[in-house]
Amino acid sequence: MDILQKRKCLKFFTYIVILIGAFLMIMPFIWMLSTSFKEPLKVYEVPIKWIPEVFNFKNYTRLFTDYNFSLYMKNSLKICLLNIVGNILSCSLTAYAFAFCKHKYKNRLFLLLLATMMLPGVVTFFPQFILFNYIGWYGTLLPLWVPAFTGSAFYIFLLRQFFLTIPTELIDAAKMDGTSDLKILFQIVLPMSKPAIVVIIIYNFMAVWNDFFGPLIYIIREDQRTVAVALNYLKSTYEGTSSIPIVMAASTLLIIPSVLIYFFGQSYVSKGIVFKGVDK
Repeated sequence: MDILQKRKCLKFFTYIVILIGAFLMIMPFIWMLSTSFKEPLKVYEVPIKWIPEVFNFKNYTRLFTDYNFSLYMKNSLKICLLNIVGNILSCSLTAYAFAFCKHKYKNRLFLLLLATMMLPGVVTFFPQFILFNYIGWYGTLLPLWVPAFTGSAFYIFLLRQFFLTIPTELIDAAKMDGTSDLKILFQIVLPMSKPAIVVIIIYNFMAVWNDFFGPLIYIIREDQRTVAVALNYLKSTYEGTSSIPIVMAASTLLIIPSVLIYFFGQSYVSKGIVFKGVDK
C-alpha cells in the first residue's frame, strides 16, 4: 500500500469517527425534539419511537396559552438586546482608546484590564449583589442589563485586537481632516469591524439568553421571568402522568434562537477572533 492509499484510508476512517461522534452528540437533541411532539404516556415506551405516530402540537400551543411563555421570551429578548447594545457601545469606546489613543500607561492599563478576566464570577457576584440591593435594584431587571454599559474585559480585548488590524493610515488621514474620535469610531472603525461585532452579538446573546443564575437571584416577580428561569419552574410542574413532553417543547423553543443566530453568524466567527500582541 503506497502513501496515497494510506492517506485515503486514514481520511476515510477519520470521517467515520467524526460521523459517529456527530451522531452521538445530536441524539439527545433528536430525542428532545421527538419527545416534544409525543403524548405523555408515549414517553416511556420501550423501544423508543423516534418518530411519533401522531404529532401532538398541543405541547407547544399550551406554552403560550397556559404558561404565558410569550411574556418570558419577550423578557429574555429585551434583556439580550439591552446587553448587546450596552456591550457594543461601552466596549468599542474603550477598545478604540486602547488601540489608537496615545498614553504613557496605556499598555499597562490594558494588561490590568486583562488581569480582571482571571477573577471568577463568584468572587465579584457577592459585592455586586450587596451593591444592587443597597441601591434598590433587587427585584428588578436593572442588574441584568445595566452592567453591560460599563464594558466587558473579554469584549474589549476582542475589539482592541481587531482594531489593531485596521491600517493606521486611515485613522491618521481622518484626524488630519479634522474628524473627531467619535466620528472615526462610528464611521470608519466600526463599519470595518463587522466580524468582531457579530462575534460579540453571538457570544452575548447566547450567554444572556441561556443565563439562569442571574435572573434566578434578582427576579422575584413572575411577570419578569426569563425563559431559562421559566423552564426551571416548568420542570417542577406535574400533570397527572408526566410533564416531560411540554418541558421538551419549551427546551426546543429555548434552543432555536441560539441555533439560528449562530448559524447565520458563523462565517464571521473565525474572522472576528483576531489576535495581535501587546505593544510594549
